[in-house]
Amino acid sequence: MREWTRQEIDSAIAMRKEGMPLADIGQRLGRSESSIGSKIRYEQKYKNEPRKGSESTSSNLEEASYSFENAALKHQLKEMAGKLEEIKGTVTIEEEWADDFDGPSEWARAEKKGVNNIRKAQKRGKFNVSFDSGPIAISVISDQHIAPNTACDFVRMKEDAELIRDTPGFYAVFGGDGVDNHIKHRSAMIGSRTNPDEQWRLFDYYLQLFGDKILAVISGNHDAWTAQIGGVDYLSKLAEKNKICYAPAEARLNINVAGQEYKMVVRHQTGRFNSSLNQTHAVKRYYEYGEDTFDIGVIGHHHEAAVEMFIRHGLKRYAARPGSYQISSPYSHQYGFANAIPTCPTFILFPKERRMIGFADVRDAVWAWNRGVIDE
Repeated sequence: MREWTRQEIDSAIAMRKEGMPLADIGQRLGRSESSIGSKIRYEQKYKNEPRKGSESTSSNLEEASYSFENAALKHQLKEMAGKLEEIKGTVTIEEEWADDFDGPSEWARAEKKGVNNIRKAQKRGKFNVSFDSGPIAISVISDQHIAPNTACDFVRMKEDAELIRDTPGFYAVFGGDGVDNHIKHRSAMIGSRTNPDEQWRLFDYYLQLFGDKILAVISGNHDAWTAQIGGVDYLSKLAEKNKICYAPAEARLNINVAGQEYKMVVRHQTGRFNSSLNQTHAVKRYYEYGEDTFDIGVIGHHHEAAVEMFIRHGLKRYAARPGSYQISSPYSHQYGFANAIPTCPTFILFPKERRMIGFADVRDAVWAWNRGVIDE
């Protein structure tokens, strides 16, 4: 093979820079196309390499060493990449548990639950109560706030319970806050020198004093604290134990007295319409803006006793606020509220015709009932 001269190399590079094809350069220099290409690439790669005998021989050797090391490194990287590909092909990873979430089936299940929850929200707290004969009387009792060592009238509470139990035709509906249950306010619980467990035990005994005369019981905000903080609706457990109908916050009773229909709503509190100047204002506004109309509406919570007859849609109706057996508390005293009066608004309902008589207190109703003031 004929050696390249410096002149041939320079000529080949010059012709290539001018754009001449490798085949034409090969014809002019009498060399093959591949030989021309290899030589030009080599010269371009090491074009700064000095001639033999140059003063920068050591620098050239260093650059050549770097080039050799780079080539060796590239070779190693290529070998490593090949080995990695082999590893990927041989290693398998299997999960012991995989999320088997099925969107369509989970959505269908959520739809079914949603339908049931809507039906529950629409129907819960609605009770149908039927009496074969009449008249009958229903007392609404609220805000007992049972808590030993506090200003709670236990004597009056027991007397009223036994009065309803022992008077034929009299029944009761509970309007919430049967116990103080200050688990939400630790300072109030410490100040009362009693604990929720003791209060719930006494409330359980108190329910039994009525015999089978309790038609329904609802929860108040004090009762609901156990469910809100501990996740257990303890009042519902007691109601179930004593075979009493239960609903949180509100009960709507469709009452049939020997064929005559009445509607009663008992709610512990409302977040709207309250007035310090007119306690029955909230009840009458609830009649207008609530879910349904009623003949008798009772709202507790404020410990202010009031009963008022009013006319709506051409018919006589009643609005009432029960008092409280908690005569006073540190909260009511601190903020200037008057002492409470333990009343139980009572309504006598007649058969055959839509006729109601409301009393501010159960004792007044029993007095009229026993003396024959109430005629059928």
